[in-house]
Formats: sequence, C-alpha cells, structure tokens
Amino acid sequence: MTYQPEKQNIKLVGALLTDIAVLLLSNGANSTRTSRNLHRIAAHFGYSVEHFFSHSAIVITLHNTSDGDIFTKTRSIPHYAVNYSIVSEISILSWKIADGKLSFSEIESEMRRIQNIKSYPEWVKILFVSLATAALSKMFDATPLEFLVCFLAAALGFLGRLLFIKKKFNVYICFLVGALVSTSVVNVFRILGMQDFHAALTACVLWLIPGVPLINGFLDIVSGHIINGWAKVAMGFMLVFMIAVGFYISLFMFGYGYTV
Repeated sequence: MTYQPEKQNIKLVGALLTDIAVLLLSNGANSTRTSRNLHRIAAHFGYSVEHFFSHSAIVITLHNTSDGDIFTKTRSIPHYAVNYSIVSEISILSWKIADGKLSFSEIESEMRRIQNIKSYPEWVKILFVSLATAALSKMFDATPLEFLVCFLAAALGFLGRLLFIKKKFNVYICFLVGALVSTSVVNVFRILGMQDFHAALTACVLWLIPGVPLINGFLDIVSGHIINGWAKVAMGFMLVFMIAVGFYISLFMFGYGYTV
C-alpha cells in the first residue's frame, strides 16, 4: 500500500528528524549521508530542512513554505560508536518514507525497532578484532609464536579498554589503557627471553587505530562540513596520540631500548 504524503505536525516531524540525525551521526555516518536522509524525509512531509552539525550537538530547523511555520530543535550527541547496521537500516527507512510506503505510526514503530538494534556480542568483537590484529602482524613477517602473542595482546587490550568504558572513563583514557595493556602483554613475553617480538610489538596496537572518525572527518571537510569535519579529525589524531602514549609508557615500564 502506498500512502500519500501526510502533512504531519511540524513538531512531530522535527522530533523524528532529530532522532534520525543523532542515530546516524553517533553510529558512524558522515555528515553528507545524514544530510541526504534528512532532506529526503522532510521533503516527503512537505517541509524544507536546514541543519547544523557539530561534534557534540545538532540543530535542525524545519520550514513550512505554505504557511511560514518554523520549528527548531537542538539535541546533544551523547556518545559515538560504530554500528553500520543502524546506519543502513535508517537509510532503507528513509527511502521507504520517500516512496510513501509507510504511515507515520509505522515510521515511529520502525524507529523504535532500529533504536533497539544491538551491536555484536563482546566475545565476537574480541575474537575477530584479535584475529585481525594477529593477521596484520604477518605483514611484518611475524613468526607463529608472534601471531599467537599478538592475538592475546589484542584480546587483553580490548578487555582492558572495555572495562574502562563500562566504568565511564574518558574515551581518551580508554584508548591509552588499551594500548598500554596490549603493548605490555607483548613486552612480558619479550622479557621472558623467548624472542624479540618486533612484529608483534609493531602490530599489537593497530586494532585501536580510529579509522571511522578520521575517514568521516576528511569526507566531511571535502563535502563542506568544515566544523564537524575538523572536529572528527582532531578527535582521531588525539586518539592516535593517546595510543602512542600508552605504547611508550609500556616500553618505558619494561625497559625496552632500540640499538642503532
């Protein structure tokens, strides 16, 4: 069944668009993708939309061109994560809305379903993040033992970071702890005298590299979303800096030195 565009209350549409924008931005979507979804949905309901995205909040203004009614809503972005299942589902929903396939009550029901989509279980994340990190060590000619040590280092580092996240520590501290734990695991095996573990030491913190904020930041900058883009890039580089700090704290603790 195809529904004709409904002239919904401007406040209801504004609240819907705000929820969609927060969901997209907080789960890994870039500003351009978020903007396209907002304009697509607003146009279906007969409104024009203007928006401003910053790193910590969004501002959305709806304008009814027929009667001049204007509604503005501001919402903070409480946290950032990566869940492309939510991003994909929101995009699919926006096209269904644009095609007139859903009533407003059905849209609200779909939004509740999407908001409750869970990420992968923690054990799945740990397993595959650790496998990916160990696989990266092979790029540096890792031995089978280094492969296993790198797997263990990534797994324990992930668990350490997860513990600090659940305790609601600052995200930068969580990344420092993840790097510190991963590097320290490799250093423990190194001081046992088994081998040098150069490859494992090089790869053990690569699982922490913040690819999504860095990529989205550069995409936002080249797309004209300068403020939000530079905020994401700054966050990405700050996370990389904290990874380096955790890495070198471990080297200092275990007395690792480079010979020339």
